[in-house]
Amino acid sequence: MLDAQFEVIERNERELDGAFRQSEALRQSILKKAFTGRLVAQVPSDEPAVALLARLRTDPAPSKSLSGKAKRES
Repeated sequence: MLDAQFEVIERNERELDGAFRQSEALRQSILKKAFTGRLVAQVPSDEPAVALLARLRTDPAPSKSLSGKAKRES
């Protein structure tokens, strides 16, 4: 009886190890897609990141409408 319980524990450990490896691989895949701009569909009318960064360098203060929206969402 004790041997059967140890077998169940070992099987569960193997399953958990496999699930952990899969979750790490999925995490890396999501991060890679996010950093390469392939996580969500791109909207052609969106401001390019280069233009946004240039604008932030010249005016680092967020606009009131953006800060108000961020406050409501949190």
